[in-house]
Amino acid sequence: MRNTLSFAFASLAAVASAALSIAMTVAPVAGDAFGGDPYPLDTCAVSGEKLGADAVTTVLTGMKDKNLDGTQVKFCCAKCEASFKADPSKYLAKMDEAIVKAAPTYPIEGCLVMTDERIDDSAKTVVYQNRVYKLCCKKCVARFSKDPAKYAKDYDAAVIAKQKPTYKATTCPISGKPLGEGAVDVVVNGRLVRACCNGCVGPIKADPKAAFAKIDAAK
Repeated sequence: MRNTLSFAFASLAAVASAALSIAMTVAPVAGDAFGGDPYPLDTCAVSGEKLGADAVTTVLTGMKDKNLDGTQVKFCCAKCEASFKADPSKYLAKMDEAIVKAAPTYPIEGCLVMTDERIDDSAKTVVYQNRVYKLCCKKCVARFSKDPAKYAKDYDAAVIAKQKPTYKATTCPISGKPLGEGAVDVVVNGRLVRACCNGCVGPIKADPKAAFAKIDAAK
């Protein structure tokens, strides 16, 4: 009986170990977890130091400023991550300023709030989930800040509508599969990327430059 029980426990342990191994193998790609764009800077959001291979990548959750939730941020170390989360207001202005400077050419012409107003050199900028939005005036910035998720969706829709008619690639940049009726449109760094399925969205957001290169090669 003792040998039988020992064999049973050993078998259960083996099954549990295999299940854990499988779970670790199919863990979701980090790109799936955040909203907006990936962290666009090569420096720590706190120290300003260059990010190395050991950089800490986190997605903010449970923040007092709920507009920060879902934002991907990178730090040079865990200590800087803790400092940021303890008092994000201390670092946000400088981080957002750097994100605005690093932003690509703005892809749409109209204000997201007052849609009949065009964006010009006097436009106001606001950063939400690592993405720069341009609005025609301070009043629109205030309205945007009350419901940024809504206007982020409007931005995505505007970019897709503008870029989709001239989109040349016919295959997914991740899987290489043809883009069928179920293709998924995702906007990252001001560009439309078309994926064969939702499962490819994470890898696109995790490494948009690689996706852009494959799209550009199709032109």
